[in-house]
Amino acid sequence: MTGVKSSRPFIVLLCFALLFTGKVFSQNGANPSLLEINPPNGPTDDMVKAIVGVRLIDGLGGPATENVTVLVKGNRIVEIGSKNRVSIPEGAEVTEGKGMSLLPGLIDAHFHSANNNKSLSRLLKYGVTTMRDPGHPIRFYQAQHFATGEMPRVYVTGAHLDGYPGVYVQQATLVKDADHIRSQIGEYVENGASGIKIYFRLPLKYIGTVIKTADFHKIPVVAHLELVDADDAIRAGLKGIEHVTSFGTSIADPKDAEEFRKSVQEDSNNRRAGRYQLWSKIDLSSDRVKEVLALAAKNNVVLSPTIATFEKQFGDDGVKEYEAKGFKNMLDFVGMAHKAGVKIVTGSHNTGRYVKPGLAYQREMELLVQAGMSPMEVISGSTIINAEYFRTQERLGSIEKGKLADLILVEGDPSEDIKSMYAINRVMLNGAWVKNSGTID
Repeated sequence: MTGVKSSRPFIVLLCFALLFTGKVFSQNGANPSLLEINPPNGPTDDMVKAIVGVRLIDGLGGPATENVTVLVKGNRIVEIGSKNRVSIPEGAEVTEGKGMSLLPGLIDAHFHSANNNKSLSRLLKYGVTTMRDPGHPIRFYQAQHFATGEMPRVYVTGAHLDGYPGVYVQQATLVKDADHIRSQIGEYVENGASGIKIYFRLPLKYIGTVIKTADFHKIPVVAHLELVDADDAIRAGLKGIEHVTSFGTSIADPKDAEEFRKSVQEDSNNRRAGRYQLWSKIDLSSDRVKEVLALAAKNNVVLSPTIATFEKQFGDDGVKEYEAKGFKNMLDFVGMAHKAGVKIVTGSHNTGRYVKPGLAYQREMELLVQAGMSPMEVISGSTIINAEYFRTQERLGSIEKGKLADLILVEGDPSEDIKSMYAINRVMLNGAWVKNSGTID
């Protein structure tokens, strides 16, 4: 009996561990889609909603289809077909879509909002139904529990992993060693993280540990790089790169790159002007650029350029020549990356010199077209490819039967003119129309 009693604590702990593991990985079992921290409420009834006579852009990259009817029941897409072939049930709520395009809800790969519910609500009204905040502590999103209006689906990474002395230390975990990385990622996952963010002072020697630990928990890793060369990080296993500037030191002349690194190591704020100085000197025809892009494409790297964040155009007030030249090289590099086979997704960073609050996402889409992507490629990068980046493509990212009904109605045809994305007419989140969607504050 004594032996049996003494084993009980172990058995209890083992059972608890199994339950705990089940809790942590429940989102990664039979359904591998990772989850948002705030699943939105669906409709309170099973009334069918019919969107009729619309131009369908399903997000999958194929041509737009005219005169389509889409049926939604509850929070799911249940039927898609030509207007003449889909039977609309009696009593259905019908929305006329003539002259408009129906797209999947947009996904923002890089949106910092902390506890700003107003900012999130605005984002949703402008068509972004899903976003990821790469780099705030999860507690910053407590405000979500008290939101009174509709909010987009929110994916979080937890505090970014940074090296001493850190940059935004209130938003960071300063890594001590490999064991610290493993324990922190486990804690993040337990509390709802669906990704991990590396920040630019984290040394290269730790990147492999971050990736292996995240792989164990079946969640992706994204990184903002500036001191670590992108090609070194890719060889260490990194597949998600945030900001076009993360490639700077890997493609610049080695002397220029070392000067930039030294300056930023001395003072993190030096990177702000230093980025443009570095990029203004980069020769995009160099073998270094081709080699880095080939490596990124071979390793299935995803780039969220957040190019609107860095926009500075020639001739504009206060813009220095090296800043405009640096930005042009950034924009051209994004086009080269796309042409080389690097997956490009849309992330707004919620900032931009040339946009009104809440419309940085649309400006990002415009700039990606200017970089050389077609409107349909940009739309796919804003929907299904971003859903794959989030590892939630089974539920979101395209208009397909059985998927969740996150949809947007757009006036005009963004497959021909990406500027139509500014003309959001209505937004549907989880099968319910969002109040006042399309309203520009």
